[in-house]
Amino acid sequence: MSKFALLLRLASDRLEAAAERMRKAQQAQQHAQQMLLQLDGFIADYQQRMLSQGQAGMSVLQWQDFRLFMQKLDDAREQQQQEVERSAQRFLVEKQAWLLERRKLKSYEVLQKREEKRAALSQKRREQKTLDEFSARLKKPG
Repeated sequence: MSKFALLLRLASDRLEAAAERMRKAQQAQQHAQQMLLQLDGFIADYQQRMLSQGQAGMSVLQWQDFRLFMQKLDDAREQQQQEVERSAQRFLVEKQAWLLERRKLKSYEVLQKREEKRAALSQKRREQKTLDEFSARLKKPG
């Protein structure tokens, strides 16, 4: 077993965990964006209904209720926009963490390959030395 096997396994586990966190952050970002789009659609529909109703005539009380509800919708939209921005930032943080873990794994893989090449070269040298010694013994008169 390579002396890098444990490091590779741990790095691989960390990479998988980082990938899962990144995937969840991306899903949260997409969900937040969908919610914002739905809210925008609701606001547009409500504004259109109120415009139509306003053209037909509405009381001051209805107009006040409309304005109050629109303010609540605007506040909700602002909060959702902030959530979209937070979730996008969280996704970027998780993506950077995943990239870092991937670089670490790749580094360990490179180190392992170098170690394997060194070990193979060392083994080849030992075998050559053994063959040379054996050949030298055969050539000695004896």
